[in-house]
Amino acid sequence: MNEKIYSLYPPKKYNQKGDCFGHLFYKTNKTTVFVPKEFLNEYINPINFMHLKQKFFLKSILVLDKTWPIVTNVCFVDHVNRSGFNFLIGKTPIYDYPMFPDMSNIYKPIKSLKKTTVHTIGPKRFKKEETQKEVVSESIGLIAPIWHYVGVGVSGRPIGDVFSL
Repeated sequence: MNEKIYSLYPPKKYNQKGDCFGHLFYKTNKTTVFVPKEFLNEYINPINFMHLKQKFFLKSILVLDKTWPIVTNVCFVDHVNRSGFNFLIGKTPIYDYPMFPDMSNIYKPIKSLKKTTVHTIGPKRFKKEETQKEVVSESIGLIAPIWHYVGVGVSGRPIGDVFSL
């Protein structure tokens, strides 16, 4: 089975690299990792995600994200978007999808992992934040809603649990 992963960071090892719909994709024997060319609306938007879904026959995706403090053996089951931004604003509706999608229950829990909620603060603030009472994440609260919007099931984990940068 070839697992589909979305991350802001490419894997260190891969067999094949490609480019489509504002993303680079990296294939190994077991995974395909999608990485946006840049963290911009031009690349991260519902139309590009819909095209990726159709081209790669995506039914579900694992979104990997950096967290602080670093956590392991957990899955994300909810997020609080504290970034001040949302990639869906001004980009809906597409096709016959709703303008205001239901954003409850975005995440599919991963069995055997502890469940946690993260506070997404965005890549720029993530680099500056050092002390938080909550687990903060870099981007999942911005990425997962788009996958959910286009009908792809979303699971989320810390990036270090799956591959190292």
